Amino acid sequence: MKKKLFHQLLSSEISTSQKTDRLFSLDLLKAMSIVAVVSFHSILVPKTTYIDSQLYVDILFSPLRFCVPVFLVIYFFLFEKGLEKHNGCILSLVQRRLVRILIPTVFWFSFTALLKLINKSPLLEVFGGILNGEIFTGGYYLLILLQFIPIFVILRHCFSKLINIFIIIIIQSGVYTWIYAIHLSSQTEQIISILKSIDRPLFIYWFVYIALGIYCCKKWSSIVKLSSQLHIYVKAIILVSYSILQWVEAYYAFLVFKGNITPFDYAMFSCLLSVLVMFICFSSINENQLNPLFIKLVSILSTYSLGIFCINGILYQILGSFSFSLFSDTNFNFPEIIILKLVCCFLLLGISMVLSVLLDRIGLRVVVR
Repeated sequence: MKKKLFHQLLSSEISTSQKTDRLFSLDLLKAMSIVAVVSFHSILVPKTTYIDSQLYVDILFSPLRFCVPVFLVIYFFLFEKGLEKHNGCILSLVQRRLVRILIPTVFWFSFTALLKLINKSPLLEVFGGILNGEIFTGGYYLLILLQFIPIFVILRHCFSKLINIFIIIIIQSGVYTWIYAIHLSSQTEQIISILKSIDRPLFIYWFVYIALGIYCCKKWSSIVKLSSQLHIYVKAIILVSYSILQWVEAYYAFLVFKGNITPFDYAMFSCLLSVLVMFICFSSINENQLNPLFIKLVSILSTYSLGIFCINGILYQILGSFSFSLFSDTNFNFPEIIILKLVCCFLLLGISMVLSVLLDRIGLRVVVR
């Protein structure tokens, strides 16, 4: 009975989303990205329990770091698309976008902060978590969007030309080079300390994705055409080559950052390349090529990606705190931690998806969609 009820709820949400003007390939990329996000936040046991395998696990799953860059590019792609169709005052649309992000940010940040205060976490620690976006795992993503919405509106006309895209990519690459360089110097410890205290919301890691989102929107038909012309074997070679590059850079970053890659885990050249790879390989895929059940899954994951993102980040911290005492004396080898990671990934993904649907049904749609 419960299964039937959930199937009805799922079907109604899918039919609603299909009535809107959506691009299936973007939904597919969003669905893939949210699964990748959950995979990064799915090892619920302390790192000390698999310390000998940590490097191999991190490198193995490093190609999934396309998730946040792709999410950002899609967000600004759709923002640009909305502005192109908007006939009224642009300021009103920007205000709606800001409110649309601000509401779930305030809701989920407040909810998690309240849980931490009830659990007697220090007030200063909770406040610091709000500022650096780590009040729950992954919360920095919402702070990035809040920063860049006004910047996007001011600079959007600059990124319709290819030359400007090249310039912004070079500048972003320069930032990534600088990040590596300061870690190779013994006189920049204070700078590194400041960057770590600010954590991932710092704008210098992400500004290129505004430009890529706008340019992809402007050149969408050309991207789809190029993708459709590439043979599946060529796309497979591109994906494998990207994965190898990500593995190599992840290992190099591990050495340069001395095993403590956070918060620089997305300040990598391969993350920048991942956007190009994912859009070229998947932009031409449409519903007619896939199984209907898979299409339904893509639709629900895409529709509730915001809710899944936030709920998973909160569950990860809650369940992780419980497992710390339960598994503190346990040791997992490499195969065991991989199996545990995959099981927890699908479990957290399923729970987050169900809770997102339920919150939507009780009137909290704005915080999960």
